[in-house]
Amino acid sequence: MIEVNEVKIQRILNPTAIDLGEFVINPFMGCEFACLYCYVRSNRVISKRNKPWGEYVDVRINAPELLEKELLIKKPKVVLLGSTTECFQPTEQKYQITKKVLEILNSHGVYYVILTRSPYIVNYISLLNKGFCRKIYFTINNMPSVFKQKLEPKTPGFDSRIEAVKMLIDEKIPVTPYFSPLLPLISDYHEIFQKLEKAQIIEFECLNFNLKNILIIIDTIYEIDPIIGEKYKKMFNDKDFYSYIMDEAKKDITKKAISAKKNFNIHIHSFGNFFENRYS
Repeated sequence: MIEVNEVKIQRILNPTAIDLGEFVINPFMGCEFACLYCYVRSNRVISKRNKPWGEYVDVRINAPELLEKELLIKKPKVVLLGSTTECFQPTEQKYQITKKVLEILNSHGVYYVILTRSPYIVNYISLLNKGFCRKIYFTINNMPSVFKQKLEPKTPGFDSRIEAVKMLIDEKIPVTPYFSPLLPLISDYHEIFQKLEKAQIIEFECLNFNLKNILIIIDTIYEIDPIIGEKYKKMFNDKDFYSYIMDEAKKDITKKAISAKKNFNIHIHSFGNFFENRYS
């Protein structure tokens, strides 16, 4: 059972280090999707919560009111939505905070970039088509169900996400399918270029072995498949083996992309370095 709390905040436009906007808007704190590899789990504020990640959502009910006021003062040209939460998670269907935020940004002529993995976003196509949605990075993935049940148990199905991306593309909304995290030896990306043949580019981001809970992730993979799990343990401890596995995945994706005549980017995190997210 998800704990839902209505809260009031002091500020909704916050500075961001992600180079997709001048400020970031997170209509909620917490996320119902509960992905094990979500980097927000290690957030200093999140780590102080009594409830585990994925079991609560704080609804920032005064976000629209604050946004109206802050836009007049800060006057941003581009903002980012959803850096530490999912803007279109199930709770949004009741509270419509993200919907109100989009309406306000549109009315003020402020451009925005969205990070999401929720097919529910297609219900807002009429708002996204107003001309101020600069880009949507839509996280997709594909892996055997036994892995999904442990690694991202509450996320929407992979097929529904693919269909949502297709719908956004057909509506001429700028969307980039973002295959993340790519799990070498686990993720099934073999037909992704065919499934998303209309996408201008597909981005891939390999699993970040520098996440603070990476050992929990590796242990979870080991419990599911000890053979693959042993290789993940070796990747964590052996730089050369890590590079080899990642390079093999990159070569395979490159080959498939060339065959499909599709544009793509692959981001592989440096061994031993902290999280560095990049967007094209």
